[in-house]
Amino acid sequence: MRNLIFIIIFFLTINLNNTSYANEKIVYLNVNYVFSNSISGKEANTSFENKVKNLQNEVNKFTENINNEKNKLIKQKNILSDEEFNKKFTDIDNKIKEFNKKIKIRNDEIVNLRKQVRSKFTKELKKILSNYSTENSINMILKQEDILVGSKTLDISNDILKIVDSKKIKLIE
Repeated sequence: MRNLIFIIIFFLTINLNNTSYANEKIVYLNVNYVFSNSISGKEANTSFENKVKNLQNEVNKFTENINNEKNKLIKQKNILSDEEFNKKFTDIDNKIKEFNKKIKIRNDEIVNLRKQVRSKFTKELKKILSNYSTENSINMILKQEDILVGSKTLDISNDILKIVDSKKIKLIE
């Protein structure tokens, strides 16, 4: 009989503990959605796309010029001495190597700028989420990517998107 009473009390205390956790408010946020659809995020993405397009255009122009130089050199092969031909071929090769270095530097600059923008956005978003959680008595905000299944009513992405847009965060100078 004592064991039965002990077991009943044990299960009641476990049950009471579970109901106390149910009162905590937990929501989730799709950070990529907020970044991609916010005014500041769209401006940053447009800026990145323009930089990548400009870089691609430069690469295309350079490739076209180098191919023209190679073709001219190949046509002059019979006219030029071996020494002169090799010298011009080496010059073209050096131009290609130098251009590749410049492209790598510019590509690294774009990647670093993306990282800086994302970092700045994350810092601003943390401030906004901190205020939002305090105002709305939210105990925990999770990333949507970390959620397997969740009710749409717990998604605060649109609310945060409106706040981010109203703050007019400047990500790129």
